[in-house]
Amino acid sequence: MVDHRIPRRGAPRTFAVLIAALLVVASGSADARGKAKKRPRVTFDAAWASHPSALYAGLSAAKCTDELGRRGVAFTPVTQGPTPGVLAPVRLPKDVGGVVYRSQATPNVRAQSPYDIFDCRLVLALSDFSKILVAHDIDEVVMFSAWRPPPRSWPEGKLGTRHLGALAIDVERLGKKLGDGQPEKARVWLNIESNWAGSIGAPACGSGAAAPKAKSPAALELRSIVCEAADKHLFTSILTPNYNRAHENHVHLEVTPDVTWHLVR
Repeated sequence: MVDHRIPRRGAPRTFAVLIAALLVVASGSADARGKAKKRPRVTFDAAWASHPSALYAGLSAAKCTDELGRRGVAFTPVTQGPTPGVLAPVRLPKDVGGVVYRSQATPNVRAQSPYDIFDCRLVLALSDFSKILVAHDIDEVVMFSAWRPPPRSWPEGKLGTRHLGALAIDVERLGKKLGDGQPEKARVWLNIESNWAGSIGAPACGSGAAAPKAKSPAALELRSIVCEAADKHLFTSILTPNYNRAHENHVHLEVTPDVTWHLVR
């Protein structure tokens, strides 16, 4: 039987509050589901300790710089000015294994720019990466940044990860080696934003990876370069334009200490 009694004063307000509360809970649940979907899917590997990225990430500053010296990599230790968050800050005045890694700034600005400071452990990974690049006739990598200085509130002595620790670079484009006598303006660039041709959410490498939407030589070569680095486990994290919209114009390459996983998206 339907109850036709008039609700008591205040009941509609109580009902409205209840509905509002339920909507908030539902919204929160939806947000939680959305965040769960966006959470990077890492891969655990029993052999992680033998991966180059794990070996480099576990080095001390002294052992790392010794290894750079053994490899003949030219570097300049950063001793002037504070570099909070960075274990072994260095600059790269020359190429690393035949490849120049630099920001878009002019040389005189790069010599002082914080964005051209690398942690030594990342440079070891880049040294390996250079072998792949040289095989593709690449001799220049233009990045948005390596180190990004932390806020002034950063605790003294605390080491950072990713860009805060100068352990990652965001690669914008790769430059093909010039032939003898060719002017710089003739350089061919593989540009991440315009040449990647991927799809957000699609696997970038490995089983189930989707081919570039536009199968241009540049797109295919970019995919090959990134996936060769992934296969060799040179970096702990590789985030491509397939990861999300924030990465549509670069590939993020990172060495991460104290983890047992790798991530390629």
